[in-house]
Amino acid sequence: MKPLFKQTVTLLSLILISFTTVKAQPDYSFKNASLKSGTALTTGAVYKFLNVRPGTDANITILGNTGGVTLTSIDENWTGFDDAFQPFINVAPNANGYVEFRIDFLTNGTENLRNQARVNTSCIDVDGVVYGNGVLYEQDQVEYAGGTYDFSMNGSNLQVLNPPGWVSIRNTTGVSYPGIDTTQKDVMATVTNMNVSSIKIRIGARNTSPTISEVRYRSVYFKKFNYPSSILLPNRTTLSFSGAWKGNAVELKGLLSASHTYDRLIIERGSSSETIMPIGEISLVNTNSADFVFNYLDNSAAPDVNYYRLRMVNTNQQIYELSSIIMVKKSGQTVNDLRLVNTIVNSSNPSLNISSRNEEEAGVQVADMSGRIVYSNKLRLNSGNNLINLNQFNSRNGYFVIVVKTKQSSLSQQIIVQ
Repeated sequence: MKPLFKQTVTLLSLILISFTTVKAQPDYSFKNASLKSGTALTTGAVYKFLNVRPGTDANITILGNTGGVTLTSIDENWTGFDDAFQPFINVAPNANGYVEFRIDFLTNGTENLRNQARVNTSCIDVDGVVYGNGVLYEQDQVEYAGGTYDFSMNGSNLQVLNPPGWVSIRNTTGVSYPGIDTTQKDVMATVTNMNVSSIKIRIGARNTSPTISEVRYRSVYFKKFNYPSSILLPNRTTLSFSGAWKGNAVELKGLLSASHTYDRLIIERGSSSETIMPIGEISLVNTNSADFVFNYLDNSAAPDVNYYRLRMVNTNQQIYELSSIIMVKKSGQTVNDLRLVNTIVNSSNPSLNISSRNEEEAGVQVADMSGRIVYSNKLRLNSGNNLINLNQFNSRNGYFVIVVKTKQSSLSQQIIVQ
């Protein structure tokens, strides 16, 4: 968004904002914040928002700030959308960081967490500004506990990535758009979380100017939008995906389900889970007739550690689906901190045995082959084997996909319920 001190509101922009607000009512309305506890605008401060939706209040807690980005206002509604969460941030010279918030949804009039079946979080107007001696790029992150995230594939202003536990939305051009609205889809992205009572959001920027600081007004609008294309998660097509060193190259192998409509398989690689880029492509055949086995040899792999991901693309419909990320070390073994011990589940007593290298929080979801979520839960995994009782699982026998995500790693695998 435009810097605070340069804002000029014309009659036309007010009309456009009013029109957009009427036509795009959000699922949640954040306004009239009151300081509940702590010191205003500092780490630990908690703000109360009443009646964000029928029967639901919300607390927003400031968890901290990083990299020279600080908070100047918790929620300003004199511009943009009255119902959106709109903090103002100050971006110092050479800054690269965020202000992090946690949103807790509560039963109206209490401090009891209230589960939300679906939370659509749209970061809008993630733009920037070009200075004489640098560029400011806005950047946001939304916690990702399982669901979908969407953005425009046709735009060139954003880089949208999926590091473990988050969706990262970064401006890459510094192009500035006037005002705050939802018409510029190429600087917007929507993250949809399912069955959550809390989510975290990071609002920030990267500033390459060594001298210029600026207050930026930001906006998070709680509504799902339609984009020219979508990322569909959890992954339902990749039945297996592995990698190992073979001589001086990394050999990738995998199996894709026949129940898809994709025509291209793009191999992506990076030096970390946040820097993944395309390196190769395979044409998909036998669509909807048989499982597809693929093999790819990466002759330009880095000599130590490489991160790989698959992107399945439907060219005509402009949709695509992402696999989980795997890490391949020079030792030759695919590294994954999570492992599913059993792939066959008894429908009368459904349970899963998940082996975890670390003790950490995890989100567990089970989806049927059409993508419908039939089980979702957050739990704590202990180091070693963990027996997970799917006591809320209620579905027919057949093939399903389990998705387990932690801050460090993720697992996606097909299971059979019988």
